[in-house]
Amino acid sequence: METLQNLSEEDTKKRYIEPALSKVGWDFESIKMEYGVKAKDYEFSEGKIDIKTGKRDKSTIKKADYVLFHNGIILAVLEAKAYKYEDSEGIEQAKDYAKALKAPFAFSSSGKGFVKYTLTKDFKGVEKENLPLNAFPSPGELYEAYKKWQNLTNDNLLQTHCDLSQTTPRYYQNNAINATLIAAQKGQNRILLVLATGTGKTLITYQIAHRLFNQTLPNGKKIEKILYLADRNELINTDTTRTFKSFAKGIYKIENRNFKSGYSLYFGIYQQFISGSEENGDKVEHYKALSKDFFDLIFIDECHRGSARADSTWREILEYFSSALQIGMTATPKYNKEQRESQEIGELEEREDDNIDYFGEPVYQYSLQQGIEDGYLAPFSVVELLSNVVQEGYTPELGKLDEEGKEIPQETFNSPDFNRTIYLKPQIRFVAKEVSKFLHHTLKNPYAKTIIFCEDQRHALLMKDALQDENKQEVAKDSNYITRITSDDDKGKALLDNFKSVSKRYPVIATTSQLLSTGVDTQMVQVIVIDKIVRDKSLFKQMIGRGTRLNEVLESRGKTHFYVLDFKGIAREFLNDPDFDGEIEFIGTDEVKKREKKPENTDKENETESNGLPPDIKDPPIKHTIDGEEIQVYMQDKSVIILRNVNGVLTPITQSLESFSGEKLQNTKAFESYLDTLRTGDKATREELLAMLEQKGIFIQELGQMDKFKNCDEFDILLSLAKGSPALSRTQRAKKANRFLAELEPKARELLELLLEKYAQGGINELDSSVFVNEPFASKYNLTTIAQIFKEYGGVNAILQNLKNALYEEVS
Repeated sequence: METLQNLSEEDTKKRYIEPALSKVGWDFESIKMEYGVKAKDYEFSEGKIDIKTGKRDKSTIKKADYVLFHNGIILAVLEAKAYKYEDSEGIEQAKDYAKALKAPFAFSSSGKGFVKYTLTKDFKGVEKENLPLNAFPSPGELYEAYKKWQNLTNDNLLQTHCDLSQTTPRYYQNNAINATLIAAQKGQNRILLVLATGTGKTLITYQIAHRLFNQTLPNGKKIEKILYLADRNELINTDTTRTFKSFAKGIYKIENRNFKSGYSLYFGIYQQFISGSEENGDKVEHYKALSKDFFDLIFIDECHRGSARADSTWREILEYFSSALQIGMTATPKYNKEQRESQEIGELEEREDDNIDYFGEPVYQYSLQQGIEDGYLAPFSVVELLSNVVQEGYTPELGKLDEEGKEIPQETFNSPDFNRTIYLKPQIRFVAKEVSKFLHHTLKNPYAKTIIFCEDQRHALLMKDALQDENKQEVAKDSNYITRITSDDDKGKALLDNFKSVSKRYPVIATTSQLLSTGVDTQMVQVIVIDKIVRDKSLFKQMIGRGTRLNEVLESRGKTHFYVLDFKGIAREFLNDPDFDGEIEFIGTDEVKKREKKPENTDKENETESNGLPPDIKDPPIKHTIDGEEIQVYMQDKSVIILRNVNGVLTPITQSLESFSGEKLQNTKAFESYLDTLRTGDKATREELLAMLEQKGIFIQELGQMDKFKNCDEFDILLSLAKGSPALSRTQRAKKANRFLAELEPKARELLELLLEKYAQGGINELDSSVFVNEPFASKYNLTTIAQIFKEYGGVNAILQNLKNALYEEVS
């Protein structure tokens, strides 16, 4: 017995627990192969980032000893302890993990037997049972118990599996997918999922569509035609459609209200289904051209934006196709607690503008707070910067004239009036100055991507002008340092992909009104500026959500958290739900400075002027870790600083940025494959390649800021590094397609010549079919005409690939 008391936890697992599980059919290796997860030592969080240090707190990583899967569903969590403990020692941890994973059963053992807890449906209560070591339930037995717990008499929809060819869903994504399928299996026709912005709702949508496609619902309806419905074209882009990999050959984006048959997955915006309005007498219900049962499954993206409103024409679409299974996705459910309570005691008859009312209670919810706690979302702090006129109002002096020479009424204008009733330029300059000061002096990072939300497009233009006055040095380096990205600004919209890009430095600051508020994946954003009055909590949280993105690549580029600069004093009003948002930190700029301050070298004996750096360097470095060494790239003199630990002191060794990256590139055998990926890969694949090259020490983004490479394609930067030859500019590269263009019919040639002009300005991302919806194409051609012009060349995608082959002949 004394020997047994000395058994470690690992020895107890191997000698007692795992044999007991294996004996009844639990095979952890097959679970890993089938579901893409490690069922033993199952980690299901990344660890919360400490916003003060930018480091992950590894003690917060959630790691279960055993997670028991069947049919892709987590049935139970088992925690093990060393033999000397009671079998119940680990049950509280098992219970907590089971709640998070939405598993009804929690087990613990120290090798003598098992303690089993069955959780209640609300995960608040439990039933306890003690089991002998030889009585652990088999996979089949536990799954039958699960079905009983869920009140499932049929499990046809649960027999399908996720597509793991791209990625394995995170635990909360898996929770959302399974909760949806279970609700559908029980006959629920309207389903709501609530997940914080940045948690991968598009991926969840795809996996649900993948698993339900060609399946038969309890009402006998077979899922054959699926609609992904959004309210703006920006929410249906190539990044969205690319996610739906298994539908690649059956995808159709509805254009010009042309509802074609013969497709499996349709993407459309509400305006394709309804145009005009009853008020103007020009309302047209285009959706009635389709039969009511045309769609079998409808996903409503960002369903907080109007689809749930009882008086909304958009809701007509959902009610017309009411026979379809409808799944709403949102980060911000419209749920008015006081209104709901009044409804329930009979004081109110209906709840308008409440998607809970339309879809019912969410079948699954993953909050902003939980995403931050798990380390999947970036933490943030709010800095209030309220001017005296915002706090006290503004009363113009008697006889004050506006820009048109009209006298301004002598009344007091308050914050909601600014940039609506009156454009107050001193307040705009105040915001521009404070934002610039925050980036340059508080963060000490003028390249931190920033979105400024303005009242309207004119306000966004005035803000852009004021920011340019405050950042003349940065604008002189690159005119796109600041841009306006609004629906009517074609130049700004053309730069949206660059602003969203993880690898592109410019634009840095974007002023906008509505365009960037929802559904735009601005991963590198580190500062959100609120300079507009927002009356809708859902919209406000969507705006904040532009900064919550977090992943390994972003962390490697220095994004671990973000800041909200509130110039209207509205954040306290909207970030007031501790259950969903957590406790929000409101701090001042002094605290930000303290937090962002880098450790100083106090070793006077080894300290040199500017720590050995060139004295003219003013820009903050971009830091990388290459081969275990920290490398700082300073753009002022195009040098790389490699810091090595020499006798306890970080010692800089300077090399040319070009020669450093070139040496790294020349030492790889994969050079040709890099070029081929740039030529043939889609945007996401190219982004992944550039991020991978950066990790190897080949700094394409920084090189692209050098004068000799400034107008060059990534393809030509790589060629120049490897071959030592001068790099072609994009204009020069475009000329390589002349022979190919000469063989085309005039209309096709004209289209591609326009496309090459955009390529010369913006790079290879412009060589994509998605750009045809923008200017200069939109005013001259519709997509049907473009498709017809390219039909004889094999279609749009085929001719674009042939164009790339001609451009990049080095690897054709």
